[in-house]
Amino acid sequence: MITEFLKHTGEFLRQYPQVRLSMKEEFAVRDSVLNSLGLNNLNQLRDRYEGQTFLDKTLKKYGGLVACQKHLNIKVTSIDELNIKDFKPQIEGKKDIYDIKVFDFGALPALELSTIKNPLIFVIQKDKSTFSICGYGNRDLVLDNLVDSNNETVNSVSLKNFIGFSDLKPIEEILK
Repeated sequence: MITEFLKHTGEFLRQYPQVRLSMKEEFAVRDSVLNSLGLNNLNQLRDRYEGQTFLDKTLKKYGGLVACQKHLNIKVTSIDELNIKDFKPQIEGKKDIYDIKVFDFGALPALELSTIKNPLIFVIQKDKSTFSICGYGNRDLVLDNLVDSNNETVNSVSLKNFIGFSDLKPIEEILK
């Protein structure tokens, strides 16, 4: 899978703006997840089925949002302002609402066709707190650059991989 990832992103990786979450932001996510699940500490979180997975997914989605907001020099949304159980990372631009798709370094972003409603900002999570902002594409560009995924389909949901990194535009343009 990493070879496919590098085939489509490799030449651009150094160009992507990289943003790190602060320890304070990471701790705020952890505390919000603990509160949301009614837990007192990380040990309880790890003991709870799916607890660590929920923390990791929340950190990924919130981290992608914060990385974009920091890069654009706009107000960073506090984790306390969000309903993290139903959180979908988005940024409001001048002309549109942009969904943020955060995906792991080494894997192509997998998308479900029926969920693509808005333009997408693609963000790579390099490690727990480091994010690289690839750029954005409108809905048509995204749909034109999807290929069949090697991932198994879940509940008859067909996932497609996005490969159009060369066609993405810098996210600074969403504020113009």
